[in-house]
Amino acid sequence: MTMPHRVPGRSDRKRRLGVGAALVGLAVAALPVANADASGHAAGRAADHGPAPARPWDAYNLAPASRTVAPVRVTRTTGTVSSPSALLHGRPVVLSGAGSGSSITLDFGKEVGGVVSLHFTGASASGQRLGLAFSESSQYIGTSSDASNGGSGSDGAIYADVTPGATWTMPQASLRGGFRYLTLFSASGGPISLDKVSLDISFAPTMANLRDYDNYFYSSDPLLNRIWYAGAYTVQTNTIAPTTGRVWGPPASGWDNSGTVGTGDTVLVDGAKRDRTVWPGDLGVSVPTEFASLGDLTPTRNALTTLYQHQAAPGELPFAGPEVNFYGSDTYHLWTLIGTANYYQYSHDKAWLDSEWSNYKRALAFSLAKVGTDGLMSVTGTADWARSDQGGENIEANALLYQALRTGAALAAAEGDQASATAWKAAGDSVKAGVNAVLWDDAAGEYRDNPTSDLHPQDGNSAAVWFGLAPSDRAKRVSASLTTDWNAYGATTPEKNSDIATFPGSMEIQAHLQAGDTTQALDLIRREWGYMLNSPLGTGSTFWEGYLANGQFGYGGAYMSAAHGWATGPTSALTFYVLGINPASVSGGYTIKPQPGDLKNAQGSLKTPLGDIKLGWQHDVSSRTFTEQLDAPAAAVGEVDVPTFGAATLVTVNGKRVWNGREGSGYGAHLQDGYLVLRGVPARATIRSQAVGAVPTTLSVAATSTSTAPLQAGHTLTVPVTVSAQGDKVLKGKLTATLPAGWTADPASFTLDTRDGPTGTVVDLTLHAPADAASGPQSIGITATADRANAHLSTPVLVFGSWPQGSTAAASSAHAPNVFNGQQRTYDAANAIDGDPATFWNDDTPGQFPDTLTVTAPSPVTLHGVGFASIVDGVPTDFSVQTWDGSDWTTRAEVSGNSAVDRWIPFDAPVSTTQVRLVVTGSQTQNGNFTRVAELTP
Repeated sequence: MTMPHRVPGRSDRKRRLGVGAALVGLAVAALPVANADASGHAAGRAADHGPAPARPWDAYNLAPASRTVAPVRVTRTTGTVSSPSALLHGRPVVLSGAGSGSSITLDFGKEVGGVVSLHFTGASASGQRLGLAFSESSQYIGTSSDASNGGSGSDGAIYADVTPGATWTMPQASLRGGFRYLTLFSASGGPISLDKVSLDISFAPTMANLRDYDNYFYSSDPLLNRIWYAGAYTVQTNTIAPTTGRVWGPPASGWDNSGTVGTGDTVLVDGAKRDRTVWPGDLGVSVPTEFASLGDLTPTRNALTTLYQHQAAPGELPFAGPEVNFYGSDTYHLWTLIGTANYYQYSHDKAWLDSEWSNYKRALAFSLAKVGTDGLMSVTGTADWARSDQGGENIEANALLYQALRTGAALAAAEGDQASATAWKAAGDSVKAGVNAVLWDDAAGEYRDNPTSDLHPQDGNSAAVWFGLAPSDRAKRVSASLTTDWNAYGATTPEKNSDIATFPGSMEIQAHLQAGDTTQALDLIRREWGYMLNSPLGTGSTFWEGYLANGQFGYGGAYMSAAHGWATGPTSALTFYVLGINPASVSGGYTIKPQPGDLKNAQGSLKTPLGDIKLGWQHDVSSRTFTEQLDAPAAAVGEVDVPTFGAATLVTVNGKRVWNGREGSGYGAHLQDGYLVLRGVPARATIRSQAVGAVPTTLSVAATSTSTAPLQAGHTLTVPVTVSAQGDKVLKGKLTATLPAGWTADPASFTLDTRDGPTGTVVDLTLHAPADAASGPQSIGITATADRANAHLSTPVLVFGSWPQGSTAAASSAHAPNVFNGQQRTYDAANAIDGDPATFWNDDTPGQFPDTLTVTAPSPVTLHGVGFASIVDGVPTDFSVQTWDGSDWTTRAEVSGNSAVDRWIPFDAPVSTTQVRLVVTGSQTQNGNFTRVAELTP
């Protein structure tokens, strides 16, 4: 199933607002209270200011009101369980029956974590045992806990020895960091009666009030509000006492969360259930989330200090902190440097920066030593998040290096180290030039994974835009191209088997917003994070480590973390970009720059080292007005950027006109990239913009990516096309195609509401090729038309033919079938001629060559070349294509240094033959050095 790409229309917007009104009442949904602190609390006494204002955002806060919580419902029972719901009200429930056949599963209603206590009544028989099993997902409810220990042994259950009339508390080492469901089951024959189950919450150990966040976010879309608070809660569950981390190596069975994983009394780790360890890459997303929501950065400081404490002598920083203590990752090394800059930017903690400065410089020198003459770093520490194909002059690593150098130069300036600041800025400029000269693929509108690759990864392309490595025109193209990998459940990740990886997904959200594509960002947030939040598989409160393209759990299913900080990108994005309180520089202040998208209003706050910033805005499409109310210390805000939505506008500050639609009369007013830029506005300001001119309709169209899968003759192909528009109305348009003879295209229409400003959408144009379509590259013309405006493009489509019925395939060897991500897979030669690029032939002699694949047709076939398709983690690099002339094999094409996943291999002249043979003499070395061919076609 796929979901059409679209811009939410006005009916969608009205529906969301209607829900919001029903929940909280729109009367309080406008602007911040003038006398409110950073988290929205009313300041002063009620006698002076009247009753405290309503705080509708509190309805979305998922944190418990107390550190002691109880289950909220019974999910299921098995065997003999008397009055199961009584337990929820402090009354006895009795489990009886032989063995472990009797059980009760309790639901805490959200992700929780900590130490469970049980009270047994006097009606219990002596000498009994009660088992406890935990799971984050309802999918893994049972008498064995879901997986967390990281080894081959099962987590299983822990057991309470029943003492009638006494309270039992689980051992501290058995603390369960993340779960929603607790199954209690009888492990003995006699009756077990208990009347109380409670949990002592262990996360966020230094917070006196778990619900007292420093900051808040509230908008006209209830789903976005839920997502912001779920991201905040996810990171809150990932904040632990440093002595409650996961012990490593793994125990033979069970789990042990008594490991010391950091310094101080609170530390930010990667997940609630597992790994409960400091991982630097995860900090790249969870630290901005922590700052934008919870506000307290002490867990971040302690996590970074821990990593620097384990820095190796040559300057290398850990891939993972204690107790794991892995090394060998250039990317995670760089994430620590980026985290250092983030922490300083958010805290201005100069004393801490001073203490780590020499370590920071050694670490950056370690990375710079890997930079070549072309300005690019060559990755030798290939450990990374779960992606494949890391190594060489990789786009992700070089985007991270650029960000480390750019922010490092600012840190050096703060340290008074001008020599380093100058050198690092120059090195960053060199990386930027090298990336854009060597790694940019203009045909695809994205960056290559490395110079010889046809993989266009989500992580590297997102990071390149997020960190400003991509020029603005390329950033727009990357943002559009990334959407071609979306499905109904979110953004798939080409560098991870096209699963849905929420770490690079979090980066992609930032990239769309950095490129100014608010529509795309909000669409993806609602699609991917809305799915996780609403899926019956999840916790309903936290975000997942990653999942399969079909929406099912990844990372082995039961092992997957359902509360993982690297998945919380929307929380900071909604505050920094959509609300618009954007950190402007490592050492400086903030820019107020809202990106409203289709929202009617938003408000929120950000506690900063320069003072608390409170902001609210309203966008009234019908009256064409945009109103901002800002309350912030003058030193905290460098500039205020007022969206114009493409129209001429009148702008006032506290009632005084500062822009008349053409020129300014105060605050240095000038237009820039669709915003009116103001500097030096008062600490408390009401800024109002009124559109006074119409916006002419303009239309543009682009193939979102030309690196689509090949089209097999007689089949269909969906080409994603980005249509962008500016205007002053709702545009209804259509796409048409100019096609080769015999081809057809399905009608494709689109609607764009340009009253919210320049906008765009991705339209799927479905092409049908006849069974006798010519093989090889074809050029397709596409035209978009709306409101008498039109735009054109020409895009290539690679066509593969089909073998005659009765054709067979044979190979030198084939790997045995296995189960991958819970699904049975085969690797026979026949997979290479079945017309399905998702199946493939996989040889069974890794690293040994040649490997051969032979296709035999029942009658002669005339070939002008062959179509070739592989998969990203097993591409043949060196091979020949041969045909059978009745007595011998003749080589028709030689390929060396191949990195293309899909390609057409032409012959010098047409050949009539009944057999074609692919002879592979080299393949990519990662993932076992196997040869993998998905399709070999005429």
